[in-house]
Parts: sequence; C-alpha cells; structure tokens
Amino acid sequence: MEERWRVLGWQGIRARIPSDWEIGAISGDHKSGYLRLDDHVMPRLELKWASHRGKPDLNNLLDEYFKGLRKEYGKKGAQIRIKRGISLVKDTSGFQNKDLIFFSWKSAKVRAFGMIWFCADCRRTLIAQMNGFSGENIRSRAIDIFTSIEDHPTGPSNLWTAYGLEVEVPRRYRLEKHKMMSAYLLLSFADGSRRIAIERYGLADTLLRSISLEEWFRRTYARDIKGYGFQIYPISADGIHEEISLEGYKLRFIDRIPLSILGVLDLIVRRRRMSARIWRCRESNRIFVVRSVAKVDTSKIVQDIASSIRCHEG
Repeated sequence: MEERWRVLGWQGIRARIPSDWEIGAISGDHKSGYLRLDDHVMPRLELKWASHRGKPDLNNLLDEYFKGLRKEYGKKGAQIRIKRGISLVKDTSGFQNKDLIFFSWKSAKVRAFGMIWFCADCRRTLIAQMNGFSGENIRSRAIDIFTSIEDHPTGPSNLWTAYGLEVEVPRRYRLEKHKMMSAYLLLSFADGSRRIAIERYGLADTLLRSISLEEWFRRTYARDIKGYGFQIYPISADGIHEEISLEGYKLRFIDRIPLSILGVLDLIVRRRRMSARIWRCRESNRIFVVRSVAKVDTSKIVQDIASSIRCHEG
C-alpha cells in the first residue's frame, strides 16, 4: 500500500511528511522553538530552530546538541554512537544559501539521521532529526523529508497545520496562543494591536442540534462581540456548507455625536473594527470561525484566511 504524505507548516517551516504523523510537542516561537511529530508508535521527526544575528559555528551547536543526547540517554543507562559529517544526500544543490552538516546516531534500540543548517536568508539555524528503531530502514524516508524542508516562506503568508487544519496567515502575524483538543482547536495571532483568531469545533451536529448557526455564534462569542455594533449576513447554504459573516465597529461615546462632527473625529481616532466568517461543514461535522480585530479594514484578511482553509477532503 502506497504511503500517503501531506505538508507540515509551523512557524515559517514547511516539510513533506507522512499523513499519519501529528504534533506531539511544541514549544517556543518564531525566533527559537521546538516541534516534535509522532506516529502511533514513537516520536518520528524533531525540529529545533533558533535565530542568530551573526553566522553561528554549526559544529559548536552540534556539540551542544550531542551533549544533550548523551545526557538524555545516559539517564536511561544507554550509550549512543554518533557520526558527524556523513554523506546522507549526494546532491545538495537544493539547499541554497545554507551551511549544512548531516549526522547520524545509534543506540541499542533507536537510530536517527539528522541535519543542521544555517540559512543566510532568514538567519535561522534548523536541526532536523528523523527517528526509528535500531533495525528499521529510515534512511530513504529521512532523505525525502530533509530535502523537502523549507525554513522560510517565499510568498506573503505562512502555512500553519495542526490535526487536519491547514491555513495560510500573513507572515507579519506571530502566533500568540494555541489550544489543541479533540473537539476544539485554536490558533491566535497578533501583529501589534491587530488580532486574528482561527477556531475549529468538532461535533457540529450536537452543537447545532436545537439552535441556528447564528444563534450559536451569538451565544458562544457573547463576551467577544460585547461593545460592538455589528450586522450578521448569510453567505451561503449549499447542502454541505452553511456560512455567515459579521462586520462591526467598536461602540464609543462619540457615536451619539452628530454625523458632521463624527466624520472629523473618525479621522483622528480610528475605531476598532471586527470581521468574522463562520461556517458549518456537514461533510466534516465541524464549525469553523475566523475572526479579526484591528483599527484598519478587517474584512479582506478574514476572507483570505477563511478561503485558504479546506474544511473537508475531496
């Protein structure tokens, strides 16, 4: 049976990975962080990145990395054998503007292939490590994954993926908060005072059993929309999807001032805007909510982000 693959996206990093690998651990931010992907058996891929002002010494960074590995496995009473500077990928022409070192290590039960690089374009180092059992042939899979990795996007957006969700968010926005549960997923982003929230709810048929999508939204987000004047518009209902949108402004005391004066005040003190797209996908039995709050137009960015989400297969 042919193995299925998908694209991973996190903190500006992209890679092609087996479709059954999913996030097992996350820490850090865009400047420095760690991401681990697991299958149903073991941790499979580990990514560790860090930003640098100057050009780092990759061998020194590897010394520290191997020191941590030896300490970790030493606590388990295991020894590891490390090889540095191996010839894992023969043609390295695809690793443009990157200083690169491949490595491997082995213990009695686990083996791994890895690489470290420094990208002159984004000024980040990346350590990628592919894990397997001692007798498992993981070399070709490690090559496929390592040669697919990109550590910064070439376009205007970053791809973010988690538990079946794939979404494109403008690069200037940084991940501020995330929650990942079986029936709820949140990715929250910030760019100064501008905010974007992307949410996915499971069990839509249960949530909407006795209420409409609009009523559910009003109840669920009552605290978030409090203090805003807004309108909710139906967008579509095609049998698979039901979608509504919200456009609103923060209410202020000057809203009671005559319009002639209000127009001048609006130029001086811009009011906060809110836009949202909310839709139910019957195919996946999920509800998706994309919201943005800012003192500039928010409708286009919400539409663009919502359009990048594929809510069901096919």
